[in-house]
Amino acid sequence: MTFPPAGSPYPPPAFSRPFGVILLGILNVLGALLYLVLGAVLIVVAMAQPDQAEGRVALVAVGGVLMFVGAFHALTAAGLFLLKGFGRVCQMIQSGLGLLAIPFGTIVSALILYYLTRPGVVLLFSGRPSAAMTPEERALVAHDSNRAVAMAIVGVVGLFGGVAMIGIVAAIAIPGLLRARMAGNEASAIASIRAMSSAQATFAATHEGRYGTLECLTVPSSCPGADGSASTEPFLNRSTAEAGPRSGYTFRLFVSPDQGRFVYWAEPALAAQSGERAFCVSETFTVLEYLDYRARGPFAPSGAEEGCPAGGRTL
Repeated sequence: MTFPPAGSPYPPPAFSRPFGVILLGILNVLGALLYLVLGAVLIVVAMAQPDQAEGRVALVAVGGVLMFVGAFHALTAAGLFLLKGFGRVCQMIQSGLGLLAIPFGTIVSALILYYLTRPGVVLLFSGRPSAAMTPEERALVAHDSNRAVAMAIVGVVGLFGGVAMIGIVAAIAIPGLLRARMAGNEASAIASIRAMSSAQATFAATHEGRYGTLECLTVPSSCPGADGSASTEPFLNRSTAEAGPRSGYTFRLFVSPDQGRFVYWAEPALAAQSGERAFCVSETFTVLEYLDYRARGPFAPSGAEEGCPAGGRTL
């Protein structure tokens, strides 16, 4: 066994993570998980609705911001646990922004900033090993970095304050996202109604005033015109003509047996959740909207002879 030379002291032990740093790291891990999962959920929901451009962009934007915040929390947690300088800097950036969250966020963030700017904590994250510091510097690190009671209070207040803040943000943001989603659904339904109206008008012009079924509109060769010829291009895309549900709406096309009348109807698949208005068009080619669909009740037509229900407003 080799012994150090006489009079040579043993090197001081390496610094361990103080309780306050561990607590901040745990809070950042929890924040990272929360924001990353929530952001991923919003993006997945947006990707599941490719035909709703407006609502999709809003959801992807919010989801992307949440995932960026989550990644920043994860980076902060890694730096804190490893006692790296970037971890302290990232936490100070978070706390600096947290000062704007008056009043609780301001108090918590100020306490965290006070803790992270103590000379001993600055030395702890400086990257200098314990052996390279003087006894006075090591004592300062021990004194400033182990304020466990104060940091426990900061952690508890920060945890509950953060949960409350997330709840407030969610209460404000979620209704707005739902409204944007419903607006996107309604815009898509209106586009489908107008596309059907145009397709029926074009079909009738070449078929002696008769209106087409879904098969006739999407596969013109199955329904030739009066002169026996058939269009080579469909009057309506299959994706637009499908009955649904799609984009939060259910669509129904009714064509009379003599093909002299038609009704195309669109209603929310989930009233007041996927949309608030119903829409209808018939052989008059006037698009009607039905406001507050949930309160007025289901009044969908059951045949082309009924026409669009009464009470509609011209769109």
